Amino acid sequence: MTIAKILVGVMIVGLCTGLSFINSGTLIGEVGVYEGNCMPSPGVPPCEPQPLSALLYITQPCEKFNPELVVDSVRSDRKGQFSLDLAAGDYSIFVKDGSQITCTVTSCPARCYCLPIKVRSDSITRIEVTLDHATW
Repeated sequence: MTIAKILVGVMIVGLCTGLSFINSGTLIGEVGVYEGNCMPSPGVPPCEPQPLSALLYITQPCEKFNPELVVDSVRSDRKGQFSLDLAAGDYSIFVKDGSQITCTVTSCPARCYCLPIKVRSDSITRIEVTLDHATW
């Protein structure tokens, strides 16, 4: 079997299984949570987010969570870290926080989107997602 036939076979399998060989990038990040009393006080170190294992939903860009717009999902590990390959494009990220699916940051330059990110082809996009359960 020639190399050309093998490559064509791999490409056909990739197309049939949804694998993408071009125009994809990697989204990596960390999920954390602020908890407890984080009121600034003299002599007390500032609060730091603690790593959190959480389910993240990656959607088409939107302001409010809509299950019909979900593109993919990923769970962060116990250290709060996650990695996911995505097609190049614009997305929003939502986090499952208990029984709610929440947006941690909304950006409204021209139109409001929940935690907007841009994944570029053959690149790594890094983000931090932080939930706030603290008293400030």
